[in-house]
Amino acid sequence: MRTRSIAPPPAAAAGIDLLGAAAGLGERLVREATWYRGRCNWIGVERTACGDEDDRRRAHRALGPSLGGGTAGIALFLAQLHATTGSDATRRTARGAIAQALAHAGTVDHGLYGGRPGIAYAAARCGRLLGDERLVTHAARLGRSRPSVPAGSADLVGGAAGSIVALLALAARLDDRGLVDRAARLGDALCAAARRGSSGWSWPPAAGRHGLCGMASGASGAAWALIELFAATGDERHRAAAAHALDYERHWYDAEQANWPDLRGIERREPHGTFRAPYATTWCHGAPGIALSRLRAWQVLGDERLRDEAATALATTAASVERTLLVPRADFSLSRGLAGGAEALLLGGALRPDAAALARRVGEVGAGRYATSLDGWPSGGGRTPALLTGDAGIGLLLLRLRDAATPSVLLLGAPSP
Repeated sequence: MRTRSIAPPPAAAAGIDLLGAAAGLGERLVREATWYRGRCNWIGVERTACGDEDDRRRAHRALGPSLGGGTAGIALFLAQLHATTGSDATRRTARGAIAQALAHAGTVDHGLYGGRPGIAYAAARCGRLLGDERLVTHAARLGRSRPSVPAGSADLVGGAAGSIVALLALAARLDDRGLVDRAARLGDALCAAARRGSSGWSWPPAAGRHGLCGMASGASGAAWALIELFAATGDERHRAAAAHALDYERHWYDAEQANWPDLRGIERREPHGTFRAPYATTWCHGAPGIALSRLRAWQVLGDERLRDEAATALATTAASVERTLLVPRADFSLSRGLAGGAEALLLGGALRPDAAALARRVGEVGAGRYATSLDGWPSGGGRTPALLTGDAGIGLLLLRLRDAATPSVLLLGAPSP
């Protein structure tokens, strides 16, 4: 299927060593790894990718196996770093981290960032980057295994939407049509679980609540998954379902804010227009993630309305990034910080001329402030090595800023330039 191209970002400006900053994060991860029988792990702040409704309860503990919050995500960053630098220590630690993830993959179920399909995707990527076909074989076997619970949620972290995206990305890497068929069945389950209304389709997090907007747990995440299914199969049902999910978010769009509200915790008995919701500018529940969903939808479907929505979300993201860069110790993580905004801007260069330059400035500012800091890069609520919430994701952004061919972990279906 022909798709519209997304322009690659320009090369990083001279004077800032982005690779050196990424390597510094990698070296710290190598030093801090705890080893046991050929596998390694880290201690980090345990929290959800985007924060619970009460995000004050955090604990430091050994990481789980997942892509977003555990050792699979750290392995992916270290493997990508090894492919760039050739460091033996980095390669050894990447292998130990993905071995730890694979050993404990049976403890998780659905999702891209929190589940088994995401670990399988990371293992396949690590296998290619490290030159280890055994990891690729293990990834294929894990991708074909069936999680123990059914999935019908729109959640990218632990639901059907995330599993669909991960399985399709894995299928493309392994040329495995059976994984596409599995993803299509999950797409049918996702459609069956939707709340269908006059304003579109949504996936409420709980009974009596509004369906959410945004990428992590909302209609954008579901739409992205269904668009990837349509791109892989050409099944019109999934394209139509994606359109219904996008309609739902249009219903909530606030032109004054140029953003979509964060509806977490708001009861359904409070209808549209009767309350003031917060407006986020993070990948999880705000404009950066919505920009990514619209960019991919426009790329696949070619609808100019999607292009306009992407441009609006990118403008809101850019304004937020500009403001946040002025804040001392601002969060730099992918899920809730500057790196997530930079990811959207990197992929939005075709629509906004200054987007890639601003994304690059995020990396340059961070590298200038924190590359040699003993406290490390700030990531909100406590330092963690994880991909979505900490060092591994920041490191991957730095590698992408240096080399546009490094795949995004926030928009897996977008082709590399």
